[in-house]
Amino acid sequence: MELEADSQKTKVWVYLFVFSITFYASIQVINWQFRNLSSTILGIVELTCIVSMLFCGRKLFNEFEFESHYFKFIYFLFFTYQIVIISRGIPHNYPTFKYNLQSDFLLWPSIIPLAVFMGKNDHTFFYFIKSFYFLCIGFLLFSLINPFLITQRITAETYVHTFAFTSAFLLLNERFVSKKVSVLAFISLIVAILSFTYLARRNGIASYVGLLSMGLYFIVRRMNVSTIIKLFPIVVGAVILLLLATQDFLPKITGKLNERLNEDTRSDVFFNFFKGMKDDMIFGKGLNGSYYSPISEVLTDDGVVYGEVEYRNVIENGYLQLLLTGGYINIVLFLLVMLPAALLGVFKSSNQLSRACGIIIFLWLVDMTVYGMPRLVMQYVLVWMAVGVCYQKSYRQMTDEEIQVWFKEVGLI
Repeated sequence: MELEADSQKTKVWVYLFVFSITFYASIQVINWQFRNLSSTILGIVELTCIVSMLFCGRKLFNEFEFESHYFKFIYFLFFTYQIVIISRGIPHNYPTFKYNLQSDFLLWPSIIPLAVFMGKNDHTFFYFIKSFYFLCIGFLLFSLINPFLITQRITAETYVHTFAFTSAFLLLNERFVSKKVSVLAFISLIVAILSFTYLARRNGIASYVGLLSMGLYFIVRRMNVSTIIKLFPIVVGAVILLLLATQDFLPKITGKLNERLNEDTRSDVFFNFFKGMKDDMIFGKGLNGSYYSPISEVLTDDGVVYGEVEYRNVIENGYLQLLLTGGYINIVLFLLVMLPAALLGVFKSSNQLSRACGIIIFLWLVDMTVYGMPRLVMQYVLVWMAVGVCYQKSYRQMTDEEIQVWFKEVGLI
């Protein structure tokens, strides 16, 4: 009974954590939907989400046993360097402190790596996976009720990344979940891809096509040859019918993408970035590092407003953001943590869950070459939880049958 009560408490902490971080990431979307909301009210809501998230995260920290001496050593170096980065940008006034706390890409990427300690005990990680199912349902439901969320750039990127990314993890674990869960996860990724295609978000298309492809690869991999042969003509027929049915609709979806396919929107910013970083490439500029790259206030044709700035503290590229705050040392330490975890998960695992964790890490590393901003969203928390799983030999050595028992106990089968 005591173990069952502890498990129920864990479930509550997990769901509240996921709700808090998801609601926090959605605040700007809510503000865009309901204009003229009080900045005071928004600030209180943000602070409440942050406090709730930190409290629940602390409750979910486990007595993590380092099963890899390499991971223990390199993680200690990496996290120590994150503290150095933070200390080099400690705010000396309240407005700057508030900005650091509320910005999702400044302070939080240095704290989120603590998520490696959140998924080891009992049902914790599996309750997180169950929560991804609720995010999947929420994504499809809200998209159906309010298509504006996925058809307008001002809301789509934040909304899709917040709700749909974790659906990929469900699809990567399709052998453990019910067909209903797999189908909903598949539909979520398709909707995300269509949204990014319509809005010509090239980095989003690449990311979600990669996630969908790996999920489908796992499904096809488990099929026997006779099943594949039987399904092949059905799939071909369905594709032909789909193309015929959408021949007038498809150009509307891909119109913006065709216009922007070869458009270069970042060269000038990158040039300014490297010019401003020439003396700080090794150690970076710290937590509040910035570079000179002026922009006048611009209203784009898709409703996005760029405020007038002279110095920027964001570069919209994961690796360059690491470079800005911590230099080459930050990137090297980050990769020394991430790459071995991905390799262990994909190639040194006896179960599909660990392989899925390795693939999530690997695809995130690829995504960071085009965008992939480390920030306070569930997808980045999931990446670090996956790191914790991949470095645990005890997790990697579990069989699929043993893993399936856990999925059954949290109600995903």
